[in-house]
Amino acid sequence: MIRVLIADDHNVFVEGIESLISGTSGIEVTQRCYTVASVVDSLRKSPVDVVLLDISFPQIDDGLGLCEQIARTYPQTKVIALTMHDEASLIKRMVKKGAKGYLLKNTTRSELLQAIQTVHGEKQYFNETITHILLNDTPKVRRTQPGIGLKPHLTPRESEVLSLIAQGLTTQQMANQLFVSVKAVEFHRSSLLMKFGVSNTALLIKSAMDMQCID
Repeated sequence: MIRVLIADDHNVFVEGIESLISGTSGIEVTQRCYTVASVVDSLRKSPVDVVLLDISFPQIDDGLGLCEQIARTYPQTKVIALTMHDEASLIKRMVKKGAKGYLLKNTTRSELLQAIQTVHGEKQYFNETITHILLNDTPKVRRTQPGIGLKPHLTPRESEVLSLIAQGLTTQQMANQLFVSVKAVEFHRSSLLMKFGVSNTALLIKSAMDMQCID
């Protein structure tokens, strides 16, 4: 029996995933966790075979850190990222942290079960959608004025978030203005930090100004 832990901070989603798995021969959901702390505590008390992990749990760095901790502390437990985020850079970061599979939340029941069985069999699982994203991920940078260096390629949404960060808006204010969730804003902020190669907002704004990404 493959023991599965579902880790997501949305109860309805956890219940939905459990219903998809329920009744499947050889696979059983044994634990449901809604916080990082509860995942750590649950695994300490009773390790499982596979963890279905939402990356934004509740923030990107939390999910990445938890994935790394599970891979390091429980090498026999396989992590499958189950998320709404489809950026190649994030997929690669999760794999680097130890994830053995990556699925989007619009995945089918058959894909979900196949992923669980595949990673439990000591193999990685990436469906056609994720494979396509990775294969089509090419560096997109262009040279700016001499001495300024390489300007990272930003998506339209990342540019909007960067501009609002520079204006001093809070995460909640940005979410309200862009009509998106706080999680989405945190995701784009994390992506911006990575693309500019900085560790905090102050350095992000400075780098963005130096590269003339913002006025």
